[in-house]
Amino acid sequence: MKFKKVLLSIGVVVALVSSGCSKQKKQADPILTKTQVIQKSQKSFKSGEAKQIVNLKTDTSSQVVASNYSFGGDPTVFHVNYQTEAKGKTHNMDEWISNTGNLYINGQSTWYKTEIEKMSGHSYADVLDAVLNNEMLMNPPKGLTDAYKMKRSGKTYTLTAKITDKKIMKAAVAPIFTTNTQSPQQQKIYQKLAKVGKFEDMTVKLVVKGTKLSTFSYTVNLKIGKMMKMSAGQSYSNFGRHDFLKVPNNALDGKPLPKENKKK
Repeated sequence: MKFKKVLLSIGVVVALVSSGCSKQKKQADPILTKTQVIQKSQKSFKSGEAKQIVNLKTDTSSQVVASNYSFGGDPTVFHVNYQTEAKGKTHNMDEWISNTGNLYINGQSTWYKTEIEKMSGHSYADVLDAVLNNEMLMNPPKGLTDAYKMKRSGKTYTLTAKITDKKIMKAAVAPIFTTNTQSPQQQKIYQKLAKVGKFEDMTVKLVVKGTKLSTFSYTVNLKIGKMMKMSAGQSYSNFGRHDFLKVPNNALDGKPLPKENKKK
């Protein structure tokens, strides 16, 4: 009898342990729908990296203008590597943009400061809208969300789309043409090219891993006349990498930017 009681007690313990193990087992994450993936991607982010690029090319030449942003902090600041490439030569400009509306420029190891709007033709608010509140990501038009096709690999969801809607493409290039500039004149050139150009198509790619946005990018292609092609795009990556970004003291202590001598 005692032997049977021991066996019964062991059986009860095993049953309790098994029950406890089954309760601790994690339930599998639910598979997200396309709508849910888009909603996850629209969560605001504090910091990350973004790139705007405009590429003008013909059969014989090309010119690339790019703004590489690291952004973050509270309030948000932007560290920008502005780059132009033409005729095999590349020129880089190291800049900071602060919420005060100041632009800090590194000129041959000496920092200078000026008002961003006077220098570039766009404001700090324009950069916020273009990068942190970009409409194609944070408030995508129905034509884009409907066009998305989704693929899933485990917890990674990839949405891709090809757009030919002219209205959507114009809205997509607007922030790029506003902020990927170093002068008001450059803005006007972009706007003129967009006015005379033929919008051909736009490709979009959005990746969500788990429940968080991983990367997002889009490129709009235009044809200008018979000889020239133009592409304009914006992309994001490395979210959360620059939460505590600050304008460095040597930039904050920059000298006023010298005024250009205007000779008639």
